[in-house]
Amino acid sequence: MAVATVLHPSRETSATILETEVRLVAAHVLFTLSYLLVLLGLPGLYGAYSVRMGRLGLVGFLLAFMGTMLVAVSGNFGFLAPVLAAESPATIDAINLYPPEVAFDAVAFVGFVVGFVLFGMAMVKTAALPRFSGFLVAVGAPIQVFGLGLAQTVSPTLWSFAILGSVALGAGLAWPGYRLWQKPAS
Repeated sequence: MAVATVLHPSRETSATILETEVRLVAAHVLFTLSYLLVLLGLPGLYGAYSVRMGRLGLVGFLLAFMGTMLVAVSGNFGFLAPVLAAESPATIDAINLYPPEVAFDAVAFVGFVVGFVLFGMAMVKTAALPRFSGFLVAVGAPIQVFGLGLAQTVSPTLWSFAILGSVALGAGLAWPGYRLWQKPAS
């Protein structure tokens, strides 16, 4: 996830998509793989500690899973964007302003952020998991998404927040996942 974020251009305009096509496509391949791993691992992590995570964990898990799945689906645009940028640059702007697309992205990213914040909070409350890993999950997702949004709308230099958030989220999920893999929960 972190490598994908580093590779991804901080702005997605027709010009930057064409200039950084190889990096953009490589980033979307890595994002797709990382979200696949999250979608495979998250149910295992939640399932192992579901009783200890309670309702907060359940709501967080469901929202994080749904948000991750929707973000992964929307990532397909990264494979189409170079063709659109070359053939019809105005279409990229039109797609990004199309109300159903804006609504879809909003639902995806709100589910992703709120889900991982709640899931991370449930991880912190669960003594069986490293508490700091829950903190990383709870802060990583919003920092990643807001860094991405701010870099697109305010300044590309804010992309560093997206990178920091993806490192935190990835580490926060990988840490207890690795522990669980090494020693299954009882």
